[in-house]
This record gives sequence, structure tokens and C-alpha cells, in this order.
Amino acid sequence: MENIIANSFKIGSSNDALTLNVIRRQGPLSRVEISKLTGLTPPTVTNITTKLLDLSLIVEDRIGESSGGRRPLLLKINSLLATVIVVYIRSEKMIGYVIDPEFQIQLEDSRNIKGKKEDEILKMLLDIISDCRKKAAVPVLAVGVVVRGPVRRKDGIAVFVPNIGWRNTPLKEIIEEHIGLPAFIENDVKALSNGEYYYGSVKDANSMILLKVSHGIGGGIIFNGSLYRGVNDSAGEVGHTTIDIAGPICSCGNYGCLEALASEKALVDAVAKAIKEGQSSIICDLVNGDLEDLTPEVIYEAADAGDELGIRMLGQVARYLGIGIANLVNTFNPEIFIIGGGIVRGRQYIEDIVRQTVTDRSFESSSDVLEINFLTTTTENTLKGVADIVFAEVTESIWLGQR
Repeated sequence: MENIIANSFKIGSSNDALTLNVIRRQGPLSRVEISKLTGLTPPTVTNITTKLLDLSLIVEDRIGESSGGRRPLLLKINSLLATVIVVYIRSEKMIGYVIDPEFQIQLEDSRNIKGKKEDEILKMLLDIISDCRKKAAVPVLAVGVVVRGPVRRKDGIAVFVPNIGWRNTPLKEIIEEHIGLPAFIENDVKALSNGEYYYGSVKDANSMILLKVSHGIGGGIIFNGSLYRGVNDSAGEVGHTTIDIAGPICSCGNYGCLEALASEKALVDAVAKAIKEGQSSIICDLVNGDLEDLTPEVIYEAADAGDELGIRMLGQVARYLGIGIANLVNTFNPEIFIIGGGIVRGRQYIEDIVRQTVTDRSFESSSDVLEINFLTTTTENTLKGVADIVFAEVTESIWLGQR
């Protein structure tokens, strides 16, 4: 099947790849809809889709609704065409998935990485990819790996993965050498941003910024329907923009970064500091007096019970978060801003403050047209986002004859 795809695109054109990706992302579609979405003429779309049907890259799905004339035949990607392996490396788990072009998970393999050394986790990564490939019922085209921290995507290098300790690890080279499949390495927030843009709540928007606020803060920026990555794939590290030069030290070594003031870690640090300074809170009872056991979840639980300190510290985090968002709104003027990650658990305590701060601190011409949304789930669209990137990259690289 892989050879069929390769032969198709080596003798085809970029319009073939464009058409296939549009059908994969937005199908089932009629030929008229494909023409509108791609900007290709109807005869060109007919010629390309006929070729793709002959090669079984796409299939006829069903008859669509009429808009006044003949009811159109809808086309979609062939879900039996091929699969990709996605490995999502989280805080304490590594989960391997086999995913088809319609983003259905064919199988899942989860393993615990807590307490494991860097080399052990790397071996586990190769093992999980190998096992998923052996168990896959449909040929696997490529591998996508999702990690936290900055990534040099073109080289496939994980610059720094904070929960593991990997630094400048050439994951792409290692996977391709040991597994023999094309590998693509992606930052988790960029993967989530891509998935949310194409398959989530964002509809008919050309620009979007997504901020994932959990232990740290990362961002994904989309303009004209594509991820903006920057010259060296570093765009989106908004957690390390300076909010207060006299603020606390950040994990990056600078002082007063947004991450040091508005992340869940910052929330925990602020609450712990306040309690040590003598401020009363039921949080002490919830952790049995041991602040080493303090987590964001404990603070949200205390706030839900009416704890004044927990609610006040959430408000403090919200103000800093609002300042960071206002800076981004003034800089990029996006249509939609999405806040995701663990901080959304405290939405009822932060939303009004975030919105008001953004309104107060950004230009009216930007904030008046801005839509702010909160994202409650992230895993599904992270997987869709990275799988989409892998399928698109494979399609393009085959067309270019780079495989």
C-alpha cells in the first residue's frame, strides 16, 4: 500500500497532495466543496479525484444533501489505506497508539515511565513503537512522537524534555535507524493547537492562539490555517515572556516569566509561601500539614469548599495570565484565544478576572473582536493534531520524492 501512495505522488503534482489532505481533513466532501476549499477548478478536481479513487486512496462515502440541483456524491479518505503510530510521552506514562486516517484508534499500549532513567525511557519508546507496528492490522506509514518542551522539528531533535531530562536528543534519527519508518517529533502544545484548529471548536477562523497552562505554560500559534513555528521551531514559548522583571525565578533561569507567575506550579508555590508566612487555610488540613504534598488539585478542592486563600491565589494567577494574554493579543490580534490545560479546573475562579484583565490591558480594536474559549479536554485533539501532521508530512514528502 505504501508503494501505491509513493508511485502515485511521484508521478503526480502538489495539487494531488493538496486534494488528498483536504479530503482527509474535512471529508466526506463533494467535488464542488473540494474545489472551493482547494481553489482548484472543477475539471482539475474531477481529474485528481478520479485518480485517487482508482488508486484506492479515497473512497465514495454517500450521497449528500442537495443545495438545489443534483445530490452530490461525497468522497472521504480510505480508512483502510494505512495507519500511523503516535507515541504520547506524558508526565508518568508513555502511551502508544495506532491511528487510521479517520483518527480512529486501532490499538493502544500504555507503559509507566515514572522513576525510569533517560536511557530506559528511550528503549521503552523503541519497544512500544516496535510492538505497535507488529500488532497493527493495516500497514504503518510513519511514527509521530509527542513530547513536552521545545523541539527542532526539521531535525527531529527534542531540545529539552523536562519530565524526562532528555537534552538535544535526536529522536528522529534514533527511531528511523532502529525501526525503519519515517519519524516526526512534535511539541505537545503545537500538536494540540493543530488538532484543536482542524478538528476541535475552531470553525472558519484564520488565526488562533492556544495557551496550555499546566505545570508549565506553552503556546501554539496558527495563522492562515497553518502552525507558525518560527525560524528554528521555537515560536510559541510564551511561558518564558517576561511579565515582571522583579518576579520569581523561572525554570529557564530568568526572572518574572509568565510561567513563573501564572502556571499551576506558580499557583502551588504562591499558596505554599502564603501558608508558611502564617496565612490560614483549610489546605493545611487537606495535606495533613505537609506542604510537600500540595498539588493544584488540592487548591481547587479547597477553593470549591470556599477557602479564601485558595480563591485569592487563583485570582492572582488569573491576573498574571490575563496580562500575558493581553500582550499576545496586542502583538498578534488573533480571532480566537483558547486556554487549556490543568488550570481550566479552576475556571470558575479565574475566567472573569482573565477576561477583564485582557479587556483592560489590550487595545480595544483587538479585544473587541477577540473570542476567548476554555478547553476542557486535550488528549483527543493532541492525538488528532500529531496524527494529522504525520499524515500530511508523509504525503508531502512522498510527492517530493524525498522518501
